[in-house]
Amino acid sequence: MKYIVSFIIAVFALGSCTSINYITIDTRQPALVSFPPEVTKVLLVDNSFSHNENQEEDYPQHPSIISLDSSRAIFLNSLKQFMNEEKYFINVDLYPKNTYSGTDEDTKPLSVRKVQALCRETDADALISLDLFVVSAQLETENTGYFSTYSILGSKIGAVVKPYASDGSEYLEKPIVYVDSLFRSEATDWSRLKNNMNEINSLVSEIAMIGADKVTSYFIPSWKNAMRWYYSDSSSKMKQAAQFAKQGKWQEAAIIWGNLYDTESKQNKKIRLAFNIALANECLDDIENAKEWINTAFELLSGNPKSELDKQVNLYRTALIMRENNIPKLHKQLGIEDIE
Repeated sequence: MKYIVSFIIAVFALGSCTSINYITIDTRQPALVSFPPEVTKVLLVDNSFSHNENQEEDYPQHPSIISLDSSRAIFLNSLKQFMNEEKYFINVDLYPKNTYSGTDEDTKPLSVRKVQALCRETDADALISLDLFVVSAQLETENTGYFSTYSILGSKIGAVVKPYASDGSEYLEKPIVYVDSLFRSEATDWSRLKNNMNEINSLVSEIAMIGADKVTSYFIPSWKNAMRWYYSDSSSKMKQAAQFAKQGKWQEAAIIWGNLYDTESKQNKKIRLAFNIALANECLDDIENAKEWINTAFELLSGNPKSELDKQVNLYRTALIMRENNIPKLHKQLGIEDIE
């Protein structure tokens, strides 16, 4: 696994001398679904209700509004592209025909026999079925006074997907439900764009692609941005350690923080130093030591639930526990053997 420090976001004072330096790191997260190693070819199938609508008939006043079927095509083709770009599977393909066999807009999952037939036909080892896809756009306009108008253009997306093995068995007991929204705000009146729906189409297309990107992470381990922070103050040693941290030299920073921890007598400062050392170990890909140090900080806490320091330590401790618990699943998905 790899952890990359991105950039310093902000520094603000706590009291007279203590400061917090915010950073982001990239962390590898396991996928929701764990496919066996023999799964190398995946088939995407559109098994959702298809409107096949005639836009000019359905939207006579707005013939340029993107259709639901078009936005679903953007979603599926983006999902295929993003999954192939990860190079986790040898190939991810999209079945060229819609397989929905229902008579209304309700979902109708694929039968075991249908999954088996589709996998045989395409030589796929696994199948991911899109059983429901909905997308909508809405406009809210508010007059803020002084003849100015502030408008919010929003879009929402919903999808239900289900992964199958080639024998028709399901990898999960329940289908995956994905719901998301996206908004744009402008100091203009979007309602005046009735004959030019480029902004709506752009937003709907964007949320379809964002949805495909997020759904990709359900099936393939992905890198996620995580917010982290470390403490500093006006002392020369703490400034030096902070400078090392900004440069990504976590080993050097940890040595300074460790030496300061051994000689520090003030409890709150020891907590912050232990916190910093935990972060340094996480950025050095040593989650076990990171957890030990955050536990050290946790044990020194006052136990006051209203204390900001208590809240910060507990928040980071929860994140590290989650990271540690995810390691076996992530290693299994990446084909990495755990080394005792």
